[in-house]
Amino acid sequence: MDYYENKDQVGKYIKFTPSHDGSMLVEKLVEFLPGGATVLELGMGPGKDLKLLSEHYEVTGSDFSKLFLELFRERNGDASVLHLDARTLDTDRTFDGIFSNKALIHMSDQELRQSFARQREVLNADGLILHSFWYGDSEEEFSGLRFMNRTEQGLTGLLEGLFDIVEIGLHAKMAADDSVYVLARKKN
Repeated sequence: MDYYENKDQVGKYIKFTPSHDGSMLVEKLVEFLPGGATVLELGMGPGKDLKLLSEHYEVTGSDFSKLFLELFRERNGDASVLHLDARTLDTDRTFDGIFSNKALIHMSDQELRQSFARQREVLNADGLILHSFWYGDSEEEFSGLRFMNRTEQGLTGLLEGLFDIVEIGLHAKMAADDSVYVLARKKN
């Protein structure tokens, strides 16, 4: 995903998303995960949701893009951030929760299932995940990037045997019901 290592592309991405944040998703997580818990954000991008999460949790940000991490560290030198591929999560750390806001949208079904399996492994007992995706059952391409839209049924199938779904539903990112989120608890 060289797209997110290109300064011009990352600049355009940051300009495109100034008013979009995951505040509704963070509020949803707060309903189910106690304050002070450890949370890993996957695909933190410019760090907008990381800052929202840090109001409630001991949060660690992560991204596959070294450029996003460098830009964030320049402004927030003391932040806890990791260079991680969300498919493999090559870390020995564990967390109470894992969060992403449209960060897993480039993964195929097989890659997303692999990510969910690895997320289960790095979660503490009774750990929670909360992820959002664009809603639909199509695959699209934009600027060389693949976008996999997801439905409730598709996510339920990919989580089967790994997580118990606590809540799944539609929400608005840019338009009514253009997004789907899933909140699920690790199966023990």
